[in-house]
Amino acid sequence: MARRSNLKDLAPILDAATRWIAECVIEDGSVFSPQTVWTSQIIGEARSAFVLNPDFGENDFITKLQGQIAGTSVAAQQLMAEMLWALLLFPSGSRPITKRAQLTRILSGENIALPINSQNLSDAALSGIGSGGPAFNTYRPSELEYLLDLILDLKSRSKEARREVFDSYDKFIEWIGAVPRKGDRQYRHMLRYFAFPDLVERISTNTDRRLILEGFGQDSIKATKSWSDAQLDQALLKLRQKLQDQYPNIVLDFYEPPLRQFWAADRKSVLIPSGSVPIVVPTSEDDVEEVSPTGAADGEPRQSHQIQAAIAEIGALMGLKVWLPPGDRAKVAGLMDDACQKALLDKLPINTDSNTLGTVSQIDVLWLNRTSIVRAFEVEHTTAVYSGLLRMADLLALQPNMSIALHIVAPEERKDKVFREMLRPVFTYLEAGPLCKTCTFISYDSIQEIRKLKTLAHTQASIIEDYEERAESGLQ
Repeated sequence: MARRSNLKDLAPILDAATRWIAECVIEDGSVFSPQTVWTSQIIGEARSAFVLNPDFGENDFITKLQGQIAGTSVAAQQLMAEMLWALLLFPSGSRPITKRAQLTRILSGENIALPINSQNLSDAALSGIGSGGPAFNTYRPSELEYLLDLILDLKSRSKEARREVFDSYDKFIEWIGAVPRKGDRQYRHMLRYFAFPDLVERISTNTDRRLILEGFGQDSIKATKSWSDAQLDQALLKLRQKLQDQYPNIVLDFYEPPLRQFWAADRKSVLIPSGSVPIVVPTSEDDVEEVSPTGAADGEPRQSHQIQAAIAEIGALMGLKVWLPPGDRAKVAGLMDDACQKALLDKLPINTDSNTLGTVSQIDVLWLNRTSIVRAFEVEHTTAVYSGLLRMADLLALQPNMSIALHIVAPEERKDKVFREMLRPVFTYLEAGPLCKTCTFISYDSIQEIRKLKTLAHTQASIIEDYEERAESGLQ
């Protein structure tokens, strides 16, 4: 059934989900400690702090969440970190090290340390079941509010009643369907899979469920548009059983060969001289412009400038020279340690044509070893993701033989958007090769985690590779 995949071992993740449901959702325990944390009172306190104090500023989700729960009890802050853990258990787009970095940030206000040896925080447990897609990251605040509401509703019931919900698929469907939700929340699919992996596919959106059914000639998207979650689950289970008869000795997964080719039309692979790479055929969803959040409050530096400063400091502490664009230099330098400012260059020491120099000089942060650029960073926040990728593509087009590691740095919630844009055909057929081969994603959380390392003076720039994520493996 959907418990197995050919690409990874799902058992540690499902085991972690089973423990969480038993010890925290049904009982009132904790993901990280032997304490009692998942109680109605503590959940109510955390929910009030989060929902009643919305933050529409430009900061990333974790920074805003930190501020929202800053005045709550230690137990409420630990609960919110564990809620975030539950929210991140399914999505596979983020690396375990990135997920742990986010959890650490939530707990940093009270100096609560993550239990290093916990099974629930291992790489195997945090590797993820499948992609959450762009919408899940974009609307993570709504998903968290929905999870809080789901658990609060359960906590209003007796432990025996909670247990009955998770012992019966039909009772689970009846319960979760009665809990109010804002919009088409994906976490209901994730939780349903964790509770019933023998009956539910590892799919976090009904869009894919309908595409699969249509792709295999079961029912058209038009026909299944009005179907309930239960109807889609039943149809997919019947289809799986039929396909298993056709492929009796193969572990089947709708996101893997041989099944994927029948339905995933927008997630193709193309052949290039160096091999096969994925592309994403743009959809109307991809072309929707994201609304820029409101700017930082008067007197507060933009978070994108803070991240630029952190990247510059990391390079400086590793003994590299750093370039900042003239338009950003004063603001970003003002956020850096005085000692690190000495690494900033007044002029780019590279010999190249004016077109290349003009493009390179506008990249948000450059690290240089003597006169060679070793890494380039574009920090994306309020601007369209496309602009940073275009600048990287321009650089490759102007200097196809230039050996520079390229990175897009953005909030975690924008990662899937970055990947889908990076895998567009226009960035795949570059003369210098696909952009996804040379450009990676690094989250704000990872940059902040690297900046905290106390050994940067003895660390090489390749430390970035421990935190970067690639589009080829970041989308399901």
